[in-house]
Amino acid sequence: MPRRGHQAVAAAGGHRDAASSTLATVLAPVSACAGVPQGAGFSEKLNRAAYTAGGLVAAGHLTADQARAALLAAAVHARPGQERRALQIIRSGMRAGDRHPLELGART
Repeated sequence: MPRRGHQAVAAAGGHRDAASSTLATVLAPVSACAGVPQGAGFSEKLNRAAYTAGGLVAAGHLTADQARAALLAAAVHARPGQERRALQIIRSGMRAGDRHPLELGART
């Protein structure tokens, strides 16, 4: 994961627990979009990460502020100057994920 992604996850609570590990996993593709100016699927990857983060928040693994900060940091790293667009995607994805709490370690 790019350095900025690690920083975002650290801001969300570090690397020690399953929620942070899950968040780091879904933030990595978002951060990786920084190396590809177009056609990287940034919006889809950010939405997927926000959905997962919303599920982590709904299950009580992270606070909404922690999740939002980590998502926004990764998004701004990947697409500087597009904070407004990123925040719209983050809000929408987290809202959808909030309806589906993510129980870590459970397989469906």
